[in-house]
Amino acid sequence: MLNQWAIKQTLAEEKKRVYWWQSKKDDRPNIGDYVAYDLVKRVLAMKGKLIKDKLNPDNKLVSVGSVLHFARDGDTLWGTGYNQKMGDDVIKFSELDVRAVRGPLTREYLLNRGINVPEVYGDPALLLPYFYSRPLMEKADKKDYIIINHMNDDMAQYAGYEKDQVTPMQYPGSFIEAIVNSKRVISSSLHGIIIAEAYGIPAIFYDSGSGESMFKYQDYYQGTGRTDVPKTTSLEEGISMHLDTPPDFTAVTDKLYKAFPFDLWGV
Repeated sequence: MLNQWAIKQTLAEEKKRVYWWQSKKDDRPNIGDYVAYDLVKRVLAMKGKLIKDKLNPDNKLVSVGSVLHFARDGDTLWGTGYNQKMGDDVIKFSELDVRAVRGPLTREYLLNRGINVPEVYGDPALLLPYFYSRPLMEKADKKDYIIINHMNDDMAQYAGYEKDQVTPMQYPGSFIEAIVNSKRVISSSLHGIIIAEAYGIPAIFYDSGSGESMFKYQDYYQGTGRTDVPKTTSLEEGISMHLDTPPDFTAVTDKLYKAFPFDLWGV
C-alpha cells in the first residue's frame, strides 16, 4: 500500500503534466477544479494511457476551470477559460498550443494577445455523462431542487436551506449523484450549472455576491450557443421560476473529445 509521501510524489509528478487547482487551505477537492484531473485521467484511459505516459513532461495540459493564468509558454489548452478577475498582470505566457477553449470570450482574449485559437468551444465537464452513468446513479424519488454554493460564498445567506444545500467541495461521484436526483439546480458555482446541464437538469445561476466575474459565466453560455446568462439574486425566485431544459450538447462534446490532445501521449 502506498504511503502518504509516495502518493504526494505521484500527484506532484502528474501535476507537472496535467494541471488542476487545489486550495492550500482546504484539503477537500473543489469540483470545478478537481474535474481537470479526474476527467483527463478517464479520457486518457479510453486510449489505454496514464497521465505519467505524457511524452514531454516539461510542459502541461491545462483544461477545466478558469485557470488560463496558470499556463506557461509551451503548455496546451483544452477547454480552459480566462478568469477576468485576475487581470493581465498574472499572465506569464506568449505562446500556447490551443486545442479548445471554454468559449468565444476566452478565444477573443487570446487572439488579442497574438495566440492562435481554433473555434472549438465548451467546458470539458460537459463530457462527464460519458464517464459517470446517470442511470446507475438515479433514484426513484427526486428532490424538487438543490442549491449549490460557491466555495467563496458568505454561507450566512443559505440559512434555512441547509437540507437542500450541496457543497462543491467534494469528489465527482457524490456531487453528480446529488444533481441527477434533483429536478432543478440553483447554483452560484459555475460547475454546478455546467454539470447539471450536462445531465439535462435545468439550472439557474444564483448571483450570490461571491466576487466572481460574470465573464466566465458569459463565456460558458456563449460557448454553448447562447447569448444570455439566466440568473437570479434570490433563492426563492430560483426555486419557483420557470427554467428551460438545457440544450443538446452532443455537437459540442463531439468536437471537444476530438480536440483532446491525445498526440501528447503518442496516440
